[in-house]
Amino acid sequence: MSDSFFVTVDLDGTVHTFGCRADQTVLAAGEAAGLALPTSCGSGVCTTCAALIESGTVQQSDAMGVRADLQEQGFALLCVSYPRSDLTVLARQEDNLYEAQFGKFQK
Repeated sequence: MSDSFFVTVDLDGTVHTFGCRADQTVLAAGEAAGLALPTSCGSGVCTTCAALIESGTVQQSDAMGVRADLQEQGFALLCVSYPRSDLTVLARQEDNLYEAQFGKFQK
């Protein structure tokens, strides 16, 4: 396994690519590259940093805020996601993750 991977993130329609070590979260690597990715708790609970992994794989055993079946569909919490390959990521997916887990929010 490689020690470093390339991560390509679509953040609000702008695509950014940066390197990420296997022992570094995608969120930390993105912040180190100067991206203002959404984040709040940093613990895998709140889902503010939710993203959709469009290609590649991550290890996110601490992602308590995402059901296992949704992780299999590609949802990830970037604060606890460690790359295991090059990645293509769609950021800012908190609302989509919420709807997938709990249904449409009703006021």
